[in-house]
Order: sequence, then C-alpha cells, then structure tokens
Amino acid sequence: MKVCQIVAGTGIGGLEKHVIELSQLLQKKGIDVTVIAHESFKKEFLGINFIPLDLTKSRKNIFILYKLFRILKKHQFDIIHTQANKATDMVMMLKNIMNVKIVSTLHSYKKNISSYEKADFVITVSNKISKELKNPNKTTIYNGINFFDIQYNEILEKFNIPKNKFLVCSAGRLCNVKKFDILIKSVKDLNIFCILIGDGEKKEELINLANKYGVDDKVLFTGNINNLDVKRILKLSNLSIITSQKEGFSYFFAESLVYKTPIVSTDVADIKDFIGNKYIIPFNDYKYLSEKIISIKDNYLEVQKDFENVFKLAEEEFTLENMVNRTIQVYKNL
Repeated sequence: MKVCQIVAGTGIGGLEKHVIELSQLLQKKGIDVTVIAHESFKKEFLGINFIPLDLTKSRKNIFILYKLFRILKKHQFDIIHTQANKATDMVMMLKNIMNVKIVSTLHSYKKNISSYEKADFVITVSNKISKELKNPNKTTIYNGINFFDIQYNEILEKFNIPKNKFLVCSAGRLCNVKKFDILIKSVKDLNIFCILIGDGEKKEELINLANKYGVDDKVLFTGNINNLDVKRILKLSNLSIITSQKEGFSYFFAESLVYKTPIVSTDVADIKDFIGNKYIIPFNDYKYLSEKIISIKDNYLEVQKDFENVFKLAEEEFTLENMVNRTIQVYKNL
C-alpha cells in the first residue's frame, strides 16, 4: 500500500510530532510511506521517502497547487493522508481531478471544516472535535505516546526543584488560550512548588504576574525542554494541571496518565471521559483551582486510588501501537 502524508506547517509541535511517529511506525508495518512537507522537516524523516514542497504560502496559490498535483499524479498513491486544515484544504481543491482515496485528520477546533466533509474518511483526535463534523465516515483515534521507563533524580538538580514540596506541573505554549495566569494566581497561598514547561509570547507577562503575586520563588519557568525531561518532570510531579480554554488532543494529558500522575483539567477535548467530573475544574476560576489543589494534596492517597483505573485505560488507549494499527485499518477499509 502506498500512502502519502502531507503536512503544510513548519513548526515542531504536537501535530508534527504525531506525523513523524505515525510515518515511522507505518513504514515498520510494511506500508510504503511518502511525506510531502517543507524542506526543514527532511531530517525528521530519515529512512522515509521525503518530497520537499513549501506549502507555507497561500493555500490558493496556483503554482504550489500545480506542483502538488504533479507530485501526487506522478506517484499514484493508494491513500493520501492530509494532516490538519491547510493541507486538507489544498488537497480537496484537487480532489475532483484525482482518482485516489483521501483520509484527513482534524487535529483541533476550527470554524471552517467544510473541506473535511469532502474527505473519504476523517480521523479526529477527540470525540468532542468530531461533533460538528457531518461526514459520516469518521472515527476518533487518539495520538500515541512513546512510553519508556525513566529515572527522574537528575532532573531535581538540573532545575533546582525542591524535594520536600508537593509538586504540580503544567505544559504548553505560553499563550492566551492556555490560561496559565489562572495557574499562577492559584498557587499564591499554597505550600507547593509549580513547574511550568514551555515558551511563548506571554512568557514575560506571566513572569511579571508571578512577581506581582509574590510566587516567583515557587513557580519555575523551564522554557522549552526536550521531551525526555518533560516525561521526567511528569513522573516526578504529584499533580498535573490543565487550565486551557480549548484543546484538540493534549499530549501533556496523555503523558500524565501514562506516567501515572493524577490530573485536574478544564472541560476540554475528551478529558472528562477519562477522569470524570470530580477532577474537572471551571474555566477562569483560580480560587476554585487553589481549593482543588489543597483538597488533592490533603487526600492524596484517595486521589491515587481514584486514578488507578484511569491509568489502566490510558495504557490501553494512548499507545503508539494502538494508534498505528487503527490508522492502518482505516486505510484498508478504504
């Protein structure tokens, strides 16, 4: 089976991480994989057929669309798999002049998802995202986590993390939608230590907020760090926290559960389906979050017991093997 993965972005985030891991595993399973993406991604797809094409320009750019059409026509793929909105929009403009099955993955909330209605099959990364989609040929496949046993002792010294504190952590791009200001405000009167992983345009603003609230000594801004260190911090932490206004699929959530760290979160993605109402927090309510952290800290053995079955479910759902096998089944059915 010849499958083409198409990515239109340039950054290395959750979407790109997913495509890299999926392509590598498909190849190992005997699928003939080709990736079309920006030249800067080439080093991420070693051992996989890679065709560089700059799709960062306008999705209606006739010259880029023509180049894309020539490539797709030449290679005669069995399946074209578009990843996210821009790649999907561009390929759907060519659909009527190509005889090929198209799978499209919807990774996040978008106002305009009309292109996905034209796909032969749609994969969504959460059930909540798929609700607005009218295309009957759809399924949810959660992104898989690359799990391996890790030791975290060295991370304490590396980031000067105190050993005797109740540790909470959160991760993501430091931007408005993640609402990390709620997290920072919530720790003001708590005897805990908070680790905030990530970088972004709101970093200075959030650092200033921590200074304003007098919590700069108990909020650690790590900046962008490698995924292994993220996993170490997760395994070390007592509690993970998500304060986002919206999420597509949260790798941070999935990795928290895989590494057996309890979590509280706003009602985004499919998180409530896993952890239940008890550990869902309201949007934009730092006082509620503060009280929730105190309650969890004071009743931690009970919390760990609550999460035993959640951790088991995560081990089944959030595996790379599950992700790739279900994706191959979609291809085969088409």
